[in-house]
Amino acid sequence: MGARMPSEPVPAARGAGRAAGRGRRRPRLNRGDRQEIALLDSVERLVGGKPLAEITLDEIAAGAGLSRAAVYFYFDGRDAVLRAALDRAIEAGMGILDAHAGRGLGEALADIMADFLGWWRRKGGLICAIIDQSGRDAQLRDAWRAFFERSGGILAEALERDRAAGLVPDLGDAREMCVALTYMCERNFYMLFSREHRAEEEEELCALLVRLSRRALGYPAS
Repeated sequence: MGARMPSEPVPAARGAGRAAGRGRRRPRLNRGDRQEIALLDSVERLVGGKPLAEITLDEIAAGAGLSRAAVYFYFDGRDAVLRAALDRAIEAGMGILDAHAGRGLGEALADIMADFLGWWRRKGGLICAIIDQSGRDAQLRDAWRAFFERSGGILAEALERDRAAGLVPDLGDAREMCVALTYMCERNFYMLFSREHRAEEEEELCALLVRLSRRALGYPAS
């Protein structure tokens, strides 16, 4: 699959991802939370070296420093661990958009693209695995499509704010345009991160996608 990036320890859904309030320390993770996160991190490391379909439960457990039997305390089996790791990557992607909520798209576009480049750098192996597996897994394909539908909807709201403010002309259905552009970005990032490449290529692609997106949506060149 080519170059793969190291995993990012994002908290898992079972209690580990509860957001701390502003000014408060994040609650300390208990032993169970840490072990569940370790299993998901193990999956992310493993997909850097082999296809998702070839990863075994024993390998996942060993990578987390656990026994095979211990895995069943947290998950029903191998497929459940893999799916949880894939879901975590999608949730991290949605977090990028949530971080820019309320901003106009023209102002935020370059920052959003840079943040998604960072997402690909941290989770490129797993994202490539999601894309590869989605052609054979209907549930995963639906989840991946829903991610793009939600992403496109959030970006469309930001675009509509700019249109209402007279910052950009109305060139068509905002949601359809934004969904199409998110798929364009996915395909280009996938083609880059699924092969060996230079770091400079990542920055060049990010800048190109910003320019293409701005032009397609009617924004002036930045």
